[in-house]
Amino acid sequence: MQWQQLLEFFGGATAISLVLGYLGKKVIEAFLSGKIESYKNNLEKIAYEHSVKFQKLHSERAESIKVIYEKLTSLDETLHSTLRRFQAVGEPEIEEKIATLSKQYNDFREYYLPRKIFFEEDVCEIIEKIVDSARGVFHDITTLPVDPQGVQYRHDRELLRERHEFWDKARNIHENEIQELKQNLESEFRNMLGINA
Repeated sequence: MQWQQLLEFFGGATAISLVLGYLGKKVIEAFLSGKIESYKNNLEKIAYEHSVKFQKLHSERAESIKVIYEKLTSLDETLHSTLRRFQAVGEPEIEEKIATLSKQYNDFREYYLPRKIFFEEDVCEIIEKIVDSARGVFHDITTLPVDPQGVQYRHDRELLRERHEFWDKARNIHENEIQELKQNLESEFRNMLGINA
């Protein structure tokens, strides 16, 4: 009889242990499942926040690209108009064009500088070369009096020749360096916007 009692005792204890083990396992699974779900929800929330921040950053970057390119195009058109060998009738006087050029240069530079953080270093390098070249052109055409019909040139042909050399140098920089840099920048901007992807 002791055999049977012993068997009943261990059988009952085993059954109770199995039930407790099963219930413990379910409690742990429920706890972990809740934790996993909580972590999953937190990760989804963080991913959404990063997505919103990235979209906002991309939007700001795209707006910066747009405005920088608009300002660069205006500067380039004014450079072209100012540096033409023959000024068309009805156009603003050369002094007025140079004043516009100065303002556009400053607007371009002042807009770009606080936004350069949006761009890779190679893009910044292109923009800064454009800024430097445009400043050089401006310096070349304003070193001497700008109006070739000015009184000072009537009596000093050497000064007029020197003025023409400065302007030829400025035209060369605009037609070659600045145009090539502008094309490189356009390509970089298109890549950044995903147009060439």
